[in-house]
Amino acid sequence: MRENEQFNVSGPWSWNARHFVERGCPRRGGSEYLFYSDTHVTGDLVVTSYPYTLSNCFGFPQSGRLGPVLALYLDDHVPVFDVQPMNKTDTEGWLNLTLDDEIACILSLATGMRLRSGGRVRNFKDEDQRGVPEFYSHHVPGWTATERSIYPTPARVGMEDLADWMDRYLSLERGDAVSLVRAARQYRDALWVADTDPELAWLFLVSALEVIAGQEALSQAAPSDLLQKEMPDLARQLVEAGGEVHLAAVASHLVPIVKATARFLSCVEKYLPEPPPARPEEYAQVTWDWPHLKRPVNQVYGYRSARLHGGVPFPSPLCQVPMSSGTALDERPSGLAAAAGNAAWLAKDLPMHLHTFGYIVRGCLLQWWQASSQTPNDL
Repeated sequence: MRENEQFNVSGPWSWNARHFVERGCPRRGGSEYLFYSDTHVTGDLVVTSYPYTLSNCFGFPQSGRLGPVLALYLDDHVPVFDVQPMNKTDTEGWLNLTLDDEIACILSLATGMRLRSGGRVRNFKDEDQRGVPEFYSHHVPGWTATERSIYPTPARVGMEDLADWMDRYLSLERGDAVSLVRAARQYRDALWVADTDPELAWLFLVSALEVIAGQEALSQAAPSDLLQKEMPDLARQLVEAGGEVHLAAVASHLVPIVKATARFLSCVEKYLPEPPPARPEEYAQVTWDWPHLKRPVNQVYGYRSARLHGGVPFPSPLCQVPMSSGTALDERPSGLAAAAGNAAWLAKDLPMHLHTFGYIVRGCLLQWWQASSQTPNDL
C-alpha cells in the first residue's frame, strides 16, 4: 500500500501536521516562518502547541508599517506520498493557503490583529539543530495604512492565550477545521482591506459568518414551515391566494434563499458575544439583545446580497470612519439621516458601523470555535 493511502489529507495542512505526528510519521526536518503585523506582540518569549512553537521575535511595527512580530517553528512530520489522486474533482479541504498562512489566519481571528506570513526564513533538515537561512521565497506582505482607521485593531496583544487557541484548532474535527480556516481567512482579509476597501471588508465579514452558519445548519424542516417562520406575511398571502398547496409549491422554490438567511441569523443568535467592554454614549450604541439586534444584522445581510447580486453599493455612511462619543467609537451612525451624492438614508436603514459588525463576527466565530473544540482546560 502506498503511504499516502493511509492518510486522509483533506483537512488543512496546518491541522494535518499534528495528526501526522499522532499517526506515527517520523520527523523529516522543520521550518521557521515570520509573521508580520502592525500590532505589537507582548508577553512570553515562547509558547508551544506541538508540533508548533510560536516565538515573540519583538519586531516592533512602526507607525503605518508592518513588523515581524511572531516566528512560527514547525517540526515536519509530513508523510511521503504520491500526488493527490485525480480520478474525481475533490475540493473538500481546498483553502488556497500555505500551511503557515493558515496559522496566521487563525491567530488573526484569535487576537483580532492583522497578521500574515511572509514565508519561510529557515530550513531544518533531519537532525540539524541550527537550520539553514532560506529567504528566497520570503516577502514582506503588502499593506496600506491610512491616517484614521475605519476598523481599528489592537495596539498590543499578548501571547498568553495563543497555545490554547492553537490546541483548540488542532483538536477540531477535520470538517470543522476546514470551516474554521475558511472563516478565519475571510475575517483576516476583512481586517487587511477595511481601510482601503470597506465594501470588500463588509463582504468578507458576512462570508466569514456564512461559513460557520453552514456548519450550524438548521435541522431539516418542510419548506412551507420554514417560509412561515421566516416570512409569515408572505406565507399568509400565499395561503389566501391558493391554499396550502400553493404555499408549498412557492416555498419549495424560495427555501434555498430563505434557508441561507435563516442559517445566518440563527448562527448570530446562538453565538452572539457580550457587548463590547468599552461603549460610546447611549445615543450611538446598538441595542445589544437579539430581539432588537436581529433587524440590523438582517439589514447587513440584505446589503451584502444587494451588493453581490445587484451591484448596489453599501450605504456610504457605513463605509466611513466612525465618530467617537465618550471613550469609544460610535457603534452606529447617530444622525437622523445621511446623504451622499444622489442618495439618502434614514437612520433606521444604517444598522451599524463596520467595526461593530466585525466585533459581532469575531465574537460569534470565537464562541463557535470554543464550543466545537475541547482542550485539557475544559475537562
